[in-house]
Amino acid sequence: MLAAVAFLLQAVAGAGSLPARTLTVCDVLAGDPAELNGKVISVRGILIATEEGTWLNGECKTHLVTKGLSWGNILWVYVDSSDEAVVRSWRGMFETLKHLHGDLHKDKVLVTIEGQIETRKSMDEAVYEMPYGWTKVGFGHQGVAPAEINVLSIKDVKV
Repeated sequence: MLAAVAFLLQAVAGAGSLPARTLTVCDVLAGDPAELNGKVISVRGILIATEEGTWLNGECKTHLVTKGLSWGNILWVYVDSSDEAVVRSWRGMFETLKHLHGDLHKDKVLVTIEGQIETRKSMDEAVYEMPYGWTKVGFGHQGVAPAEINVLSIKDVKV
């Protein structure tokens, strides 16, 4: 586990620097996502959109577990609509989908997102004990994602 975290830290060394390589959602969640907090990374996964929000999904063999609770293999996707460059990139993704005759709500859409990861300071802080038991306090709709990626750009759209 420590080797995986060291590998990931080496791959994304330096907040704000360009990512060294593209990670998968599974790579991000394989160790402790809090180790990547504040880092700008490039991550590839399946973009899923619903009425409740947008997620980047990974088809992982294992799940991140915190205090006995299993997280989904997802990152909440945050798009800052006040940032023109981010909005241009997001619109470009939709133009590419249109060109490919793809539908974000019906098709399996693979994308690479470059963005800043946000997590709790530790994953232990993402799970609270309530009178009825442990509950997740993550990101996105109902706090079900262990981390959020704040989009800087989106590329490599495939249907």
